[in-house]
Amino acid sequence: MKKLNKKGFTLVELIVVIAIIGVLAAILIPTMIGYVTRSHVGSANSTAGKMRDNVSYFMTQAGCDGYGMFLSRTAVCDVDIAVTNGNWSLDTSDKTVFLQKFNTKWTGHGESRADEQKMGSSNAEERLACHLANAFPELENGYVRFRLVGGVCFALYFVNGQNTPVANFPGFDTTAGWDVQTFAWDGSDQGVTSDGLIVGTSPILPIG
Repeated sequence: MKKLNKKGFTLVELIVVIAIIGVLAAILIPTMIGYVTRSHVGSANSTAGKMRDNVSYFMTQAGCDGYGMFLSRTAVCDVDIAVTNGNWSLDTSDKTVFLQKFNTKWTGHGESRADEQKMGSSNAEERLACHLANAFPELENGYVRFRLVGGVCFALYFVNGQNTPVANFPGFDTTAGWDVQTFAWDGSDQGVTSDGLIVGTSPILPIG
């Protein structure tokens, strides 16, 4: 009976295989990380765009119902929304730029959740918070800031998972949306701040 000669890998062969795996990992891992980052940024930008559309739609309806903004380029209001455990807390910077009809008034603050029905509330901020909470019921924690000009949402940014403003983020302009044409972001990725936050913007704020 013949004995079978069992031959394993030599040390040199193992070293070569490990080296090849290392080279492939060095090439593929950064590529995959970049792909995942771009995917997250794209999703955040998409959400920001949908939020901006929803705000503009709400303001159009509010105008038809008599409690929208004055239709003037000088009617400017910034709005901040903190979402905490599904509760949308909304603050407006200037309630004097809004029409006040009957009992529907802009008070400066309002809150709502997706499971609440506040579209008939006399508090206009509660109505807007309710509208957005129901449009984005999956958002548990996040922060939204946008500028209204004459009843139109000019620019908006959104960050998921953080219910405080983004530090050192560009401000708004009443004509172009953002007060800058480009933003440094993290120096290499549009939509990623130097703190590593992924921020959705509408209109999209390019890197520069």
